[in-house]
Amino acid sequence: MTPVTDTELTECDREPIHLLGGIQPHGALLAFTEPDLSLAVVSANTQEWLGVSPQALLGRPLADVLHPTSLALVSRALTQPAGGSLRIEAAGRVFVGLLHRRDGLAVLDLEPVVESSSEEEALTRVNQLLSPLTRAQGPRGLLQEVANAVRALSGFDRVMVYLFDADWHGEVVAESLDPAMDSFLGLHFPASDIPAQARALYVRSTLRLIADARAAPVPLVPAVLPGLGRPLDLSDSALRSVSPVHLEYLANMDVRASMSISLVRDGVLWGLVACHHRQPLKVPAATRRACDVLARLVSLQLASEERATMSEELARRASFQAQLVEQLSAEDTSLTTSLSRHADLLLGLTHATGAALLLGETPVLLGATPTLDEVGALATWLGAQSFDATLHTEKLGQLHPPARAYADVASGLLAVRLDAGAPRFIVWFRPEVARTIRWAGNPRKPVVEGPGVRRLHPRASFDAWQETVRGTSVPWSAEDQASAAALRGALVGVLLRHAAALSRSNAELDAFGGTVAHDLKEPLRGIQQYVSFLLEDVGDAVGSEGRKQLEEVRWLAGRTQGQMDALFEFSRVGRLSLAWGETDMQDLVDEVILTVSARLVENQVSVRLPRRFPRVECDRVRIQQVWANLLTNAAKYHQPGTPRWVEAGFIAPGEPLASARRHGDEYVFYVRDNGIGIPERFHEVIFEMFRRLHPAHSFGGGSGAGLSISRRLVLLHGGDLWVESAPGQGSTFYFTLGRGPG
Repeated sequence: MTPVTDTELTECDREPIHLLGGIQPHGALLAFTEPDLSLAVVSANTQEWLGVSPQALLGRPLADVLHPTSLALVSRALTQPAGGSLRIEAAGRVFVGLLHRRDGLAVLDLEPVVESSSEEEALTRVNQLLSPLTRAQGPRGLLQEVANAVRALSGFDRVMVYLFDADWHGEVVAESLDPAMDSFLGLHFPASDIPAQARALYVRSTLRLIADARAAPVPLVPAVLPGLGRPLDLSDSALRSVSPVHLEYLANMDVRASMSISLVRDGVLWGLVACHHRQPLKVPAATRRACDVLARLVSLQLASEERATMSEELARRASFQAQLVEQLSAEDTSLTTSLSRHADLLLGLTHATGAALLLGETPVLLGATPTLDEVGALATWLGAQSFDATLHTEKLGQLHPPARAYADVASGLLAVRLDAGAPRFIVWFRPEVARTIRWAGNPRKPVVEGPGVRRLHPRASFDAWQETVRGTSVPWSAEDQASAAALRGALVGVLLRHAAALSRSNAELDAFGGTVAHDLKEPLRGIQQYVSFLLEDVGDAVGSEGRKQLEEVRWLAGRTQGQMDALFEFSRVGRLSLAWGETDMQDLVDEVILTVSARLVENQVSVRLPRRFPRVECDRVRIQQVWANLLTNAAKYHQPGTPRWVEAGFIAPGEPLASARRHGDEYVFYVRDNGIGIPERFHEVIFEMFRRLHPAHSFGGGSGAGLSISRRLVLLHGGDLWVESAPGQGSTFYFTLGRGPG
């Protein structure tokens, strides 16, 4: 034996169990065309049940087989939506008829009526069994009563209620059995025991009987439908024959007869009532229908109770959310700061043990979480995932392998995306919960070698087999996911309110700025003019020291006015609406060089342009301001006694540039000089507002705001601005422009 592969399990899922070309022998099948009701396919056992060979029936009208009253019933049923069973008389016998359509034919299953059991009697027994169900304590107690009731109705040796988990593994949660039968209560069964196509059929046909697992199937005549090249599709047939793999499975369990009743909730299979018997057992159709009715009633009751429980839980969490949103709305702080202050509410919202706020800044960690570096890598991974609002998993390590190293704090992840256009998330974590699962036998099915083929076989033993599962957290419930999605919507409202308040504040700031500009700039200009008049009129009288002091006053007034202008400019940059358009960067740079030519000539600086610039998308006026600031700075900070030069150029996409801040599909523009250079520890400091590395009088003065404004303008374009420099080796300022307005 060799281990089973995923491919072989997939092949098991693809087994055409609806196209086996046969039926179980405890009934007969007739398939006929419409509207002439001519027999096109019949089962090979019609001689036994109807007294006519299959070959003699083919092509004959259905009227030759059915009693006229029964023919009228069938004709009427064909004009109505699919309903219940029909009482059919044929060949002097009474049958239960089940009618459906498939492959362009009407298909009629016929099972002989067992006189000892009528549908009325079976439904009366269901009514008698409903009383214990109403007294059951909780969902598990209710399912136990279902197992007891179905066993009492049907007479099976063992009845189990089997519930599926999110991965389609099943667990036996209730059981009623003959003392001589093995108990499977509390054991788990792997998803491969009931493959995907079988689960789909359980939803289509909610009850399935195998009366004798060792009885030979009855073939259909003809075996292959003309024009389709395959057997008749028996998906909806109650008599459909059984897959050889499933028959082997039942034999390994020492089961001769079985019946399954689907538990369906909102159109989804969530469990089965599985019945087993050690001997063949032909359960009458009326009894089967009664069992099916019972299962449907219980499914409705459990769904109702679950919805009520979910509503209560959502109401409790809505209270958490309301408190959180109320606090966020009232606080005049950033979203990150506000959420951090109320970590208990944020964690309680989803029953998480840790959370990370990934809001475009440095990640903020709350509670038990991975490290800052690990969360940073996780944020990058999340940003590459495609999901609309929320993403959740109980097995993070399987999706993001680095997470296996911190499974003790983050095996479970629930993430909500706050911005469709940017990697902004709130992430909740749950730790690994190691647990032991008791399987009904080793779930790893063996593959047995055959002559030229490997075939999947079911387990031969169903003795309890234990497995410890690691790397999995407590699952995120529907309430957890709904709470995360609801918080996302609430936070959008909070951000909109903050944005409205910020807009009002900006309007007030603009009004204040206009007032300050008028009330302060004019006096500063007056001071400069008054000092100039004094220097002209009494300059000689005050002496050299007096003139120096007056010059200092004039310079300080001018510098203060320049700083004030720069401050207002800096405050407005963040609120600018860019005028995007295609720009010839060569024309723009030529224009800037002409504008600053006086400064270049004064400092005896030559300008190099290695090659023609490309055309790009940008706001021409704002990027012109960036070039002017960079070229002026480059001309200003020179080394005495050396020929001075400035180079303006670009690096095209795909051309090498040793910088981690450069993306491979964008232009990088630069201004390079052979000036005094900048120590590495100051590479970020120089972009701070009014931060200077040299005295204000040195290198021609200036407000100290040019680089701050330039970086802000570049960031507004979606790009970046940075410097690479060393003392005595000149400086190179690089900037990018993002990818345009879209």
